Amino acid sequence: MAARVRANLQEELDPEDVAVEQAFTRLLGMLPGEVDLAAAIEDLYAEQVVGYYDGDTGELVVASGGDLTPLGRTIVVHELVHALADQHFGMSATLDELVETGRYHEAAALQALAEGDATYFQMVFLQGLTADEQVQALLESFEADTSVLDSLPDWFAEDLTFPYEWGFRFVEHLVEDGGIAAVDQAYLLLPTTVEQIMHPIAYLSREPARPVALPATALEGYQIHEEGGFGEWNLMLYLLGGVGDGDATVAAAGWGGDAYRLHWNGTEVAFAYLYEGDTPRDAEELAAALVPSLRSRMAVGAPVTDEAAGSTLLEGSDFAFVQRVGNRVLAIVAGEPGVGRALVGALRLPSPG
Repeated sequence: MAARVRANLQEELDPEDVAVEQAFTRLLGMLPGEVDLAAAIEDLYAEQVVGYYDGDTGELVVASGGDLTPLGRTIVVHELVHALADQHFGMSATLDELVETGRYHEAAALQALAEGDATYFQMVFLQGLTADEQVQALLESFEADTSVLDSLPDWFAEDLTFPYEWGFRFVEHLVEDGGIAAVDQAYLLLPTTVEQIMHPIAYLSREPARPVALPATALEGYQIHEEGGFGEWNLMLYLLGGVGDGDATVAAAGWGGDAYRLHWNGTEVAFAYLYEGDTPRDAEELAAALVPSLRSRMAVGAPVTDEAAGSTLLEGSDFAFVQRVGNRVLAIVAGEPGVGRALVGALRLPSPG
């Protein structure tokens, strides 16, 4: 199984995407310098993946040394749910289309629905096993090798499990509200934001993301590598990881909509993020958390505040800038301070009044 997973990753992962992600996470202080991200991803998935459904071939693969154990049978159920979602709703093709057209935020929401669906019915199947089989499945899960996962920063595990844990809660809420039919309906009327996954009431009320767009930017020597909607989970994971979980949750909870743009010059990244909260108070809470979060993890000095502009500058060998005006927050981080200042010049929010 591990060899198949490694081969699939080597075929699917874009080396430039991995290089950009490595530069971005290092800039944000998330990835220690000794960790090679490409190798870490390959080793992690080779360790953690014990079954998968291939939407391109329709093949279902499960690791097994012979007869399926109780845990192995629950994994088969999980992957069969993916196959059924693909057969009836075209889940894999829809997910591929979202990724290929750069609609990563919507793709993350669909992935969470799919993994939550599969995990929910995996748990239903587990509850139908005998007590002895349930204990055996639990013991098997405890015996799984997690040495690679344990060696990496905590955010790897948090991001890896996000679609399963939050997707499960989302599907559980759907079933409680409208029965199993509500899960099928969700594939026909897809969640469009991760906020809808994390706060199912936003899905049930069909609360859309607020339309947010970054003005055009052009940086000498840089190209735009990626842009789109960032989402509540990525906001917490990438930009709020330097504060406590409770503070990060509160700061991100008022998410209404956002847009990001990631620039790349082959070695360095420059990131621009524009957030719109549901209320000015939401934006105030986010800005107040962003400054200590970025300062704690980046190579920047003491904050320099401009109260009239509602902005805070953090500069050292790295660069960060946070500005709040009304219910909007602009955040910029860059590995080259001059490039960061250029982005601020292009994107700075008009001062209030």
